[in-house]
Amino acid sequence: MESLFDLADMMGLTDRMNEMRSGMNINFTEGRPVMHHVLRMPRGYDFKALHPQGDTILDEVHSVLDRVATFSEDVREGRIRGCTGKELKNVVCIGIGGTHSGPEAVYEALRGDAAATQAVEGRGIKLRFVANVDPVDFDLNCRDLNPEETLVIVTSKSFTTAETMQIARTAQRWLVRNLCKASPELTKEVVISHHFGAVTLSPDEAVKFGISRDKIFP
Repeated sequence: MESLFDLADMMGLTDRMNEMRSGMNINFTEGRPVMHHVLRMPRGYDFKALHPQGDTILDEVHSVLDRVATFSEDVREGRIRGCTGKELKNVVCIGIGGTHSGPEAVYEALRGDAAATQAVEGRGIKLRFVANVDPVDFDLNCRDLNPEETLVIVTSKSFTTAETMQIARTAQRWLVRNLCKASPELTKEVVISHHFGAVTLSPDEAVKFGISRDKIFP
């Protein structure tokens, strides 16, 4: 361990961590700061002591977290429903790389938590993760789901990642084909607006896809 600590000191790890916390542009590829740690800061935390716009950034983060909490509760309680009026009991998460493995890791961790298990008991909710562009993989993951009761969440920073959008279009075709066949009066636009949500830094791209702004979380 001492050798590992010595290597960390040699590479200036502590300095790099402090730079991240203070909001410096340490993502040299995109020329932007790395701010995911702010998601773990409690409301009211004195982030301004580390970053000059800390209060504003933290307020924006908690504003989105509040929206996520409200949306999640509205789905669970049936206030937000699919286009045929049925409750949304299935959630399909689409993403590539970290946008796939991160949410899935949280899900797997919570599966072993007694309180989390008790909270979902009796709800009949099914959660699936799709990261493979092969439509066969999508079919294997979703063939037992009722499209009328399915919500698809697409996670993509740019909302232009080729693999992610290919899977999203596969989900779109699956939903539109099944729902419009059962209810010919439904349109593609209505299906997408009721059955898709997005986590993205490019909300305008998600809107172009057909997702309602109230279901987009930056």
